[in-house]
Amino acid sequence: MKLTARAAAETISVAHNIGLRDAARVLAAGLAGPATRQGSALLYDEQGIDKLLDRPECPLPELDRWRPFVVRIGRTQTSDVAAAWSERARAVAGPWRLPLPTSVYLAWHSSLSPPAGMRHPLIGVLAGWVTVGAEITGYDEGCFRLEPPGHWFNSFQDTWLPLPPRRRWILWGAPSTVTQSPRQPERTESQAAYRTSRDWPTADVPVRSNGRL
Repeated sequence: MKLTARAAAETISVAHNIGLRDAARVLAAGLAGPATRQGSALLYDEQGIDKLLDRPECPLPELDRWRPFVVRIGRTQTSDVAAAWSERARAVAGPWRLPLPTSVYLAWHSSLSPPAGMRHPLIGVLAGWVTVGAEITGYDEGCFRLEPPGHWFNSFQDTWLPLPPRRRWILWGAPSTVTQSPRQPERTESQAAYRTSRDWPTADVPVRSNGRL
């Protein structure tokens, strides 16, 4: 079944408790698969949307293990999951204004290398969904030097990880930047309700005009 861009954005918005604008960016980035054009309309395959919405939340033990620097891809930045890694990495390289304690933490507590150097996991998210991984190897004039991620990124790929409201980045595990889990129970509940409406159409759940939730 094909959904119009509006119906697809509504489905994503309701299922993951995010705004329509962010849902539209998710579609434009290709996270739910490519669109097909029919006349003046863009259509999205419902199976691709379901596959995106079935992605699990990032495992907490893996966050504690790797302590990544998690950044939100800004609304003024373009993102395309089909683009080369170097192009996707530019959207998360910066510039970032980091407090001195954060810079020190990155330099001396990098989880991928000894204290003698910096090599720290970085994860870029779009509306919560992981879109790119990288390893921080340096920080110059507000921008990170990045290299492609190693095997650690397997734990984060195809998951979602929401940032706390109004935060563009967090450094997981650093006392100066993260004091509690950024998990959003209401988003998990919305995701569960969506699955219920999809798998059990007769369930007593709210219904929108697009046939979902």
